[in-house]
Amino acid sequence: MIDSLSAYERIKKYIRKTPVIEYENFLFKLENLQKSGSFKPRGAYNKILKNLNSANGVVCASSGNHAQAVAKVCSDLNIKNVKIVVPNNTPLIKINKIKNYGYEPIFYGNHLNESLNYAREIAKMENFLFVHPYDDEDIIEGQGTIAVEISNYEFEYLFIPIGGGGLASGISLYIKKVKPNTKIFGVVSENAPSFYYSFKQNKIVEIEPKYTLADGIRLKYPSKLTFSILKELLEDVILVSEDEIKYSIKWAYYYLNQIVEGAGAITLAVFLFNKVKIEGKAMFIISGGNIDESILDNIL
Repeated sequence: MIDSLSAYERIKKYIRKTPVIEYENFLFKLENLQKSGSFKPRGAYNKILKNLNSANGVVCASSGNHAQAVAKVCSDLNIKNVKIVVPNNTPLIKINKIKNYGYEPIFYGNHLNESLNYAREIAKMENFLFVHPYDDEDIIEGQGTIAVEISNYEFEYLFIPIGGGGLASGISLYIKKVKPNTKIFGVVSENAPSFYYSFKQNKIVEIEPKYTLADGIRLKYPSKLTFSILKELLEDVILVSEDEIKYSIKWAYYYLNQIVEGAGAITLAVFLFNKVKIEGKAMFIISGGNIDESILDNIL
């Protein structure tokens, strides 16, 4: 059973309660200010704390933010046997942050799904705890602690970035329980649209992702677990172009004074480009801020 309220009690002393800021009629949950620069430590702390004594070590795979989070958590908890698998094209800023926590990343695969398969093999061979970035109830439960923190705010619309779907699943499950009339939308990159087409066709669709500024949500397909949750809870899924992501990063910098990565800024495109007619108060999840300085400089 996914219980984000219990997870919040478990992890709250380890995480940062990130702020919600307001601009006009919009609310923004700033997970770019979370430890390690994204929402990911919430799920990682929850998974590892619940299963700490059952394995020889920890292994994960990630395009960057989840890897940083696992490295941060394992460093905090003084776990030595840690293997972190990343795709070959992972941004340098994320690689350097993993190294700063004391672990050397293992490069494998051209996108996250290939890296995940390799990490699973390591987990089986070496009896390591496999910390999946999204296809895991403990991870979903941990990401849902964001919903615990925003549930006291008044809003009728909620917009969440979707890659694998763990963040959106956790938040949506809790919000629909406590605020059942909330209209929840997922937001994806046009260059990694597998979840969009899966949602529209009501089945998991595999699509080879292209390069996207939203590298944190660059996946070939969602998981059965997250898809089964989100197909029941979302109003719709919205596609955002690379130019729209670029503009959203720039807008966040100048109007919110926030450094936001592509996957974190993607929800902002919803109102900046009138993707949905919003009739009421809206909450936007800004999921991370780990963007290469050279990319940010180029955009600005």
